[in-house]
Amino acid sequence: MFILRSLFPLHQSLVPVALALLMITPAAGQLIQISGNGRTISNGDTTPSSMDHTDFGQVLAGSGPVDRNFLIRNLSQVPLQILFFQRTGTHPGNFTITDPPEPVIPGNGEASITVRFIPPATGGLRSATIRLVTTSSIDGDFQFDIAGELILPAPNIIVLGNDVVIPDGAFSPLETNNTDFGTLHLGDTPRTRTFSLQNDGDQTLRIGGLSVTGINSDQFAISREPATFVPPGGETSFDIRFNPDREGAHRVTILINSNDPSPTERTYSFTLRGTGVSQYPRIVLTGNGLEILPGEDSPRPENHTQFPEADLQAISTRIFMIENTGDATLTISGIQILGPHGAEFSTSNTPPVQIDPAGTFPLHINFRPTEQGVRIADLQITSNDPSTPVFEVSLKGLGGRFKLLGVERAAEDTIITFTTRATPGAYIYRILYSPDLETWDSVGSIFSGGRETLQFRHRGSNRAPRGFWRIEEESL
Repeated sequence: MFILRSLFPLHQSLVPVALALLMITPAAGQLIQISGNGRTISNGDTTPSSMDHTDFGQVLAGSGPVDRNFLIRNLSQVPLQILFFQRTGTHPGNFTITDPPEPVIPGNGEASITVRFIPPATGGLRSATIRLVTTSSIDGDFQFDIAGELILPAPNIIVLGNDVVIPDGAFSPLETNNTDFGTLHLGDTPRTRTFSLQNDGDQTLRIGGLSVTGINSDQFAISREPATFVPPGGETSFDIRFNPDREGAHRVTILINSNDPSPTERTYSFTLRGTGVSQYPRIVLTGNGLEILPGEDSPRPENHTQFPEADLQAISTRIFMIENTGDATLTISGIQILGPHGAEFSTSNTPPVQIDPAGTFPLHINFRPTEQGVRIADLQITSNDPSTPVFEVSLKGLGGRFKLLGVERAAEDTIITFTTRATPGAYIYRILYSPDLETWDSVGSIFSGGRETLQFRHRGSNRAPRGFWRIEEESL
């Protein structure tokens, strides 16, 4: 048994306004559901959305009220009683009920309620809470927030970089909109980016200030300020310069203060990023087109660090290339050849040598063995490469195939003394004689296993007024 006490109509200025009051004992199993724009609204929803019509949107000055219909469903078979509903919250006077629902909704039935947003005299956001108290056994006290905004004629700031809009609050710098300045070498010419500032509103936009903030703000600077006043539909621009003096990724925030009335855009912000890197030279050594790593201590013929076998006192030359793959001038301040047999290696290049980035310099190394056998040395190149200030690599050569040591007269004979090849093996040494350096005759031969000094006696040769001898080697 319940008693219906009608309180309609009440004056709309009362807050809260009780539009209806039903005194009833809730029936078990009654269940209420409220939806807007076909979407269910949760009890206690405090986030108005245009999706479910709880956000009435923005209303321009001079426009009429905005109505939104909400559907109340009784999901049970028992009649649902609406005891009362209210408008509460911050601005209930800007919302009214133009079409209240029926007090009783039959089982599995539905009713609608129309809420009207009445724009205020002054611009801004308005919000309220709709409260429905029913006999529903669940969500008997159903509440949800609504909101609407009046837009008065005002300026509207838009910022662009490279003709691409930069959203307010943009935190991830991009190359496409000029907020990512990329990588710049320390000491290089500063990098400048231009940004456009547009007024898309109906009133003049006034720029109150432009600033660079953050712990890296000293790496960026405003090199050109925007105009203070921008008329509706107008545009101005400003320049930001990136001039790093230390390494690393540098992030800053740009703040633009203006008279844009939007709460977030009153101080328009976005993030810039730039990376500073030092300029360094880098030395690279190649031989025969192959890179030779610093500290390489196993000479190889492929990269020319192992010289071919050479006659004693004969000169064998290899040309190496010094390349600067860095981004600063490479200065070669010293070239030394050290080690047990360093004196048998020499260079014809005299430092200092300046090599521009991507430039090359030929390094001539001469090998002149004075003794037979393996000859080893260390090539040291001193430069301003901070990672390899002393570039060192091992060199090796093999001294002497054979060498004519002397020609002596002994009575009527001539004794020829010579050294054989330094590498063990099987060799034939033929001794040739000529009285005039034009006709050569073989006068004998000697077999050798290498690595020894031999003598050959040319009998009867001392009777001639003059003579010349030479030695030819053949490997077996």
